[in-house]
Amino acid sequence: MIKKKFKKSNDGFTLMEIIVAMIVVGILSAGGLMVYNGLIGSSNVTATVQSITKIESAVNSYMQVNGGSIMPPSGVSLPYAMQEDNLLPASWTVNGNNVAPPNPGFIQSYFISTNSNPGQYRYIIGINAPQMTNAQALNICNSLENSISGVDASENAVFNIGNGQTCLSDLFNGNASSADSSNFQGNLTFTFN
Repeated sequence: MIKKKFKKSNDGFTLMEIIVAMIVVGILSAGGLMVYNGLIGSSNVTATVQSITKIESAVNSYMQVNGGSIMPPSGVSLPYAMQEDNLLPASWTVNGNNVAPPNPGFIQSYFISTNSNPGQYRYIIGINAPQMTNAQALNICNSLENSISGVDASENAVFNIGNGQTCLSDLFNGNASSADSSNFQGNLTFTFN
């Protein structure tokens, strides 16, 4: 009878090596996820600022088309009048002063309204973003700081921008640590002159 000897092979990985490799992959994945979430957050801010800037441009165009007047015809909301003049996309849903894009994402809807006194024309653009963080709210406000005269975060107090007042001082009482990644409470409304 012939006996076959089996050789013990050392070609595989040990259990310890596999565990260490899994830990390294987990750490790298977690770091990549954090970077990815940061990129998504900053892209939401950029897209929001671009949309507000486009709406601001559309309002200014509406004023030019209507001889410098920001007031829409009686009984018509400003967003509806803007859409009738082809200044807002026809695919956007207008409901009073609220405007919703066809595929809402980070921003669920916008609010466009006039705040006009004789000889003083102002308009307000607001955003409804339920998933917005404090840091994103501050970044959006900071990006618009040079073109706005006020920001309203609580729907009852308008903070003035300029003369030493900034988005950080108005929204978070100058406390940068409050502008963290926790959810922002309320909507942001910007006043433009």
